Amino acid sequence: MCITGCPYKKIYFNHKTGKAEKCTFCYPRIEVGLPTVCAETCVGRLRYIGPILYDADAVTAAASTPDPQDLYRAQLDLLLDPNDPEVIAGAREAGISEDWLEAARRSPIYTLIKEYEVALPLHPEYRTMPMVWYIPPLSPVVDAVARDGHDGEDVDNLFGAIDALRIPKEYLAELFTAGDTVEIDRVLHKLAAMRSYMRDINLGREPQARIPASVGMGEEQMYEMYRLLALAKYDDRYVIPTAAQTEAHKLEETATDCPLNFEGGPGMGGSGPFGEGSGGPVSAAVETFQALKQRQTTEGQMTSGASRVNLLNWDGQGAPAGMFPEPSDETDGGAR
Repeated sequence: MCITGCPYKKIYFNHKTGKAEKCTFCYPRIEVGLPTVCAETCVGRLRYIGPILYDADAVTAAASTPDPQDLYRAQLDLLLDPNDPEVIAGAREAGISEDWLEAARRSPIYTLIKEYEVALPLHPEYRTMPMVWYIPPLSPVVDAVARDGHDGEDVDNLFGAIDALRIPKEYLAELFTAGDTVEIDRVLHKLAAMRSYMRDINLGREPQARIPASVGMGEEQMYEMYRLLALAKYDDRYVIPTAAQTEAHKLEETATDCPLNFEGGPGMGGSGPFGEGSGGPVSAAVETFQALKQRQTTEGQMTSGASRVNLLNWDGQGAPAGMFPEPSDETDGGAR
């Protein structure tokens, strides 16, 4: 019933354990400020993680908005400006720590949702007020325009081609705006404008201020949006405040009774998906978290005590014995 009741169809049935399962958002990694595995291993660097402040008392009213197409804007109004002095004062009064407030101010999620308004919620008509947001894809259109003998990067040509995208606007609207194509059209125009504006800069041409102005943005704001979407580094894409040590120590009490700690569970029992011993029950102490953080952030290789490593999930940090040949002492061009 959990599976059939999930409106997003993201719960699956594990036939080995007889349980319904879903993503746990890699909570042991998040606790120490590390991104989820799916985010860190995304080859396109398309995933961003960050905190946002919202008005919890207004959630019910926003979810009760009569017109489904107004739900996106209603949810947008829930998100609070982390730079607003009144919001900061209210957050402190509610017990939110300073490091969380600082992370909220640097959050790429807030920037993409509220400042640039290019990220949209999935199926707002379900009224779950989801906190996973998506940027609609600007599907390949340059080649299609160029085949007709036009400049595929010209902003006017790109704007004109949005109605003929490979992924129809109507389909995207059903996913993200309860069928409202106006919001989808607005986001796609911003992405197309950014592409055309940056083309001039990358080719050494004089940038055209009219391009960002046509979508209600300034030149500096459009350039910053480009940097966040295309050039953002690790610390810019993942802004994750860590749990307090006292909170992390509380996890030790539930380490042996964790509901995920069963045979066939998601890496919590037996030989896990990340190699021998990766699924063994380990006390969830702060020291364990720090060791994980050191392993994931170190520049060089770390020695691994594991006897076996799953190469499909190897992060490049472990160096099990026998995995690589020992350096040769030969000086006459021998293999090294």
